[in-house]
Amino acid sequence: MSFMRHSLYYCIMIYYFLLLSFLGIIVAVFIYDLKHLVIPNLLIILLLVVGLASLFIHIVNFAQYLTGLFIGFGLFFLLYLLFPKGIGFGDVKLAGAIGLFLGFKLTILAILLSFFSGAIVGLFLIAIGKKTMKDPIPFGPFLAFGAIFSMFFGEYIIDWYMKLLV
Repeated sequence: MSFMRHSLYYCIMIYYFLLLSFLGIIVAVFIYDLKHLVIPNLLIILLLVVGLASLFIHIVNFAQYLTGLFIGFGLFFLLYLLFPKGIGFGDVKLAGAIGLFLGFKLTILAILLSFFSGAIVGLFLIAIGKKTMKDPIPFGPFLAFGAIFSMFFGEYIIDWYMKLLV
């Protein structure tokens, strides 16, 4: 019994370490992209490493997390192909890395939240005259916001929404 208790304890500690690592890296992405309009590959690689490590904890739902990777990357890659001046490839890679860590359901929510928050902030900046339609607005911070919000509140939001449908 003691072995099982210690094993569970270490799994929980590793899981929280991965959560904190994800948060730290995603906050760095938020700040760096906001300042420089680029997402460094090193931060994407670190997010992927954290996502891959978290797969060992979510081994039962392995397919859900890989689906999150492919949905995040695939959707943004399609947007990148359709609107090459509207979205950068760093955003494509970031969406994939977020998908690997959050899984399918929370990735969809994170993407929706990032689009909504990006639209609201973009329209507000245009309305007050800080930006024009031609000015670039980094999308990485909105993806980071969507990921963080989904990580903490995503299951509650999805449950609430599903109850509305029933």
